[in-house]
Amino acid sequence: MSTGASNNITDELNSYLDLLGKWMISWKIKVNTDKCQSVYFSRRRNIPDNPKLYRRAISWRDSNKYLGVILDKRLTFKQHITSTRQKINAVKSILYPLIGRKSKLSLSNKLLLHKSLVRPVMSYASPVWLAAAKSNIQTLESAQNIIARQLTNSPWFIRNRYIAKDIKLQPIKDYFKKLAVNFFRAIENHSNPAIQEIPRYDPSLPRKKRRPRTLLLPD
Repeated sequence: MSTGASNNITDELNSYLDLLGKWMISWKIKVNTDKCQSVYFSRRRNIPDNPKLYRRAISWRDSNKYLGVILDKRLTFKQHITSTRQKINAVKSILYPLIGRKSKLSLSNKLLLHKSLVRPVMSYASPVWLAAAKSNIQTLESAQNIIARQLTNSPWFIRNRYIAKDIKLQPIKDYFKKLAVNFFRAIENHSNPAIQEIPRYDPSLPRKKRRPRTLLLPD
């Protein structure tokens, strides 16, 4: 990873990749450069030259998946949330015989299945991407509303907020915010030196509005 002015980013990356290439040759480790990817995180239209490994250019991509999170070049996380919604639909279809309208399970057991198997798919790495646009987060809230209706077999005229209140199901944004508070609190108290060196920032600054710690600010 390299940060800074766009005209210096490639130089710094190439300096590191050159050392990395020599180290891998020394230890007889072969990396397929055709499978390597790079993303330039910026709002600028002009992009710097491609970084190189073994003197072969690594093409820039609009997005890439890292540890299960899709990082797009503008960090909107729209692609990741769309992918998450698709995963939720897949899990929901598998569990439908158990949590669907015709299931004979009790409501408490249905809720337990939702909280144990579906909601973790929704919330994976949410402290990182929950600062995304409200319209993107709403797609996940909508998914939970649909599931809540299935769990309770509610008719169409009952509002979503009444269903969630009756079964004591937190709005997805509130649940994610609770996870974020615990996550960032754990970071602040972590003993790992590398974690302690992570730069801190003030989430209240206007230009930092879309940073993860903005979740800790009151709405």
